Amino acid sequence: MLNVSNINYKSPLIQMKNKNIANDNVFVKNNTKNNTISKYTSENLQSYIPHFSAKIKDIDSIPSEKKQIKEIKSKLDNESLKLFKNLEKTGILNDNSSNDGSTVLSNLYKITTKPRIQGLSDQLILKETLKALNNPFSITQKFGDIPQNIANEIEKATGEPLPQEAYNVVSSSCVATSMEFNLASKKPAEFVRFVEGLSSNDYCVTKKIDLSEFADGPAAGLWLLRNFNTDTNISKSGKKLDVKIQPDRNAIIRARVQSSYKDPGERSCIDVLIQSAILNLCSQHTYNSLNDERTGEFNSDNHGLTDFEKTFGEQIIFETPKISVIYQNLDENGKLKGYNCQLNEIKQHIIKSLELNQNVIIGYTHFDSENKVDGGHEITIIGYETDKEGNGIFICNDTDDDINSAIKIKEKDLLPLIHHAGISKEALSSEDTVIESWREIVETFQAELKQDK
Repeated sequence: MLNVSNINYKSPLIQMKNKNIANDNVFVKNNTKNNTISKYTSENLQSYIPHFSAKIKDIDSIPSEKKQIKEIKSKLDNESLKLFKNLEKTGILNDNSSNDGSTVLSNLYKITTKPRIQGLSDQLILKETLKALNNPFSITQKFGDIPQNIANEIEKATGEPLPQEAYNVVSSSCVATSMEFNLASKKPAEFVRFVEGLSSNDYCVTKKIDLSEFADGPAAGLWLLRNFNTDTNISKSGKKLDVKIQPDRNAIIRARVQSSYKDPGERSCIDVLIQSAILNLCSQHTYNSLNDERTGEFNSDNHGLTDFEKTFGEQIIFETPKISVIYQNLDENGKLKGYNCQLNEIKQHIIKSLELNQNVIIGYTHFDSENKVDGGHEITIIGYETDKEGNGIFICNDTDDDINSAIKIKEKDLLPLIHHAGISKEALSSEDTVIESWREIVETFQAELKQDK
């Protein structure tokens, strides 16, 4: 859901040349209330699941990998074994798109052979990971309920009464879940590395980031990392930072609940861990997995993420410089006044990103009878096509629609509703845009946070 924040930017995140741009203060909250976008299941789901056939190698001829495969298979039931064999055929096991160069296979092997957090089964984690790799569209933000009969155990573990809202949470985690989907569909080795690290006794994953490629250079990047309370260390080379990504402690409880009491259509235990880790990273480590709430200085609401927080997280998770491009021009009451560029320019930004092999997470709005924003949602655009009549159609993934496949949304329906999108710098042309730097955004927040204090 989108709401008007009491923290105001002094300039938009992206300014279109020769356009009259008003200040834009909308922040992201995640919900699908009043979702009226027309959508239907893709007829050709398989074309939107990544294939790695070009990377297939005869891994059975490599003794170390042959041993790993044998040991992994020994832990799999019939359903999981079928999923694993499919990954062998497609070549995904060989993918090494991870931050440290490790492969899908090597990280699955670590899950198999190294201890997991108490209360989490390595066999179940393997099964859920294999399911997600075979069909990333199965990843969902549906929280799952906490049965009343285990409330006492949870209260004993936390030392606090379990709030009533924790039993049946209406999820605000669509941003984090969209990032999880993108990891599984675009960087499967990194996805499995996240699963392995977050479910291990280390309960974290570490990423190396290049400060020269982050935000607007080292000064702005270090300010962001410090003020997001990020746990970092300078690498031995001195050229990169090690960033520690970790869920909140209550995520363990949620993961255990979903391991034992998961109903059809709900999150898996690995969904819990990855989504909680991303939400914790983006909310200044204030996230609480029990009730899906957070605090922090960059959001006046206690649910969801702002577009500023989302962009910060995207840059770390995907190691790609991103700009949060604001397209809708809203007044201080959240009423739509117009757009910051032509709708066709929005489409071109998205298509260019797709051509760069990048999915695009967008935030779209819906409005009340007075044309004021009364909600919104984050989904991922993964493709674009035209129908027989030449009408544009976006291929999307919605983590809150109970559909385990791609969906199609007509261009004419979606473009007017897009409030913002995470666009890489490469996809934005210098001919028609002027990008406000992270440095200026940081200076704005520095001034406003100082004033608030």
